[in-house]
Amino acid sequence: MRCAALALTVLCAASARAGDNDLQLWRLGHPDNVFVCTVCDGSDRTLEAGDPAAQLRFARLTASLALAFAPPFEDQAQTTGQAGFELGFSAQVAYPTLAPNEWPSAGTQGTGAAPRALFLPTVTLRKGLGGSFELGAAVSLLAGSQMLGLSGQVRWAPLEGLYSAPDLALRAWATRVVGAQDLDLAFGGADLVISKSFGLAGTLRLQPYAQYGVVLVNATSAIVDFRPGSENPRDPTADDGSFRSVVFWQNLYHRAAIGARLVSGALVLGLEGGLAMGRNGVQRDAPSGADQFTRMWTSSARLGVAF
Repeated sequence: MRCAALALTVLCAASARAGDNDLQLWRLGHPDNVFVCTVCDGSDRTLEAGDPAAQLRFARLTASLALAFAPPFEDQAQTTGQAGFELGFSAQVAYPTLAPNEWPSAGTQGTGAAPRALFLPTVTLRKGLGGSFELGAAVSLLAGSQMLGLSGQVRWAPLEGLYSAPDLALRAWATRVVGAQDLDLAFGGADLVISKSFGLAGTLRLQPYAQYGVVLVNATSAIVDFRPGSENPRDPTADDGSFRSVVFWQNLYHRAAIGARLVSGALVLGLEGGLAMGRNGVQRDAPSGADQFTRMWTSSARLGVAF
């Protein structure tokens, strides 16, 4: 547990420094009309038309962030047992496919190329409860930002520990991202995983697994200052606005992964590759045809200890 506390301290300390991947949502553009000024001495006020594509960019950005932060399975279907637990340190890499104006960060300023890979170091903890149930928690940091993903999960393995059959487990999980300016991003999902454990050389166990599940994403924005560099002193909120919400039940993505774990005594090494994708509306009340497609490849590796 001391190792887990130390790792969490390192992640939180790193997140306290602003970085190139910190978001500046105003760079996506404003979906609704706002009043702007040029002289900004209280004498001028011009209506600037909204950009409907700004909401599309918001939906694409939030979907990509959620699929990057979604916790990899990285476990065999079998639970750790009532007295068992597992502590792991993971490195996940997500590969977004975003246009420059869909990644409005401090580093790119919404005009430079979006990153081709997002690195997310993660600390995970699993604890068995008995009765084939298990709880888990994870903390992920998006490198180069202040954003943290806080995840919790519950797992039930209706089929485990049989010599003649593979193990089967169901997992439900939820994640909330904190540290993203002007953005409230929460998402969750459910997975089905099947795995089998094989002995190697009498001292090792190989545990290949396959996973399929869904991710549901909810994204809302706070009031955003779309012209932070110029304020009308008579009405400083005239250029403020917000993006329309993207809600859970209308924002679903399919997700699949394959991986394997190698276990030697208490030491665990895991590798996983995954793919998530989906086509969804860009807002709660999106008109017909106003949708977006997001796809995310991921890879991850975990080093852990299990007892």
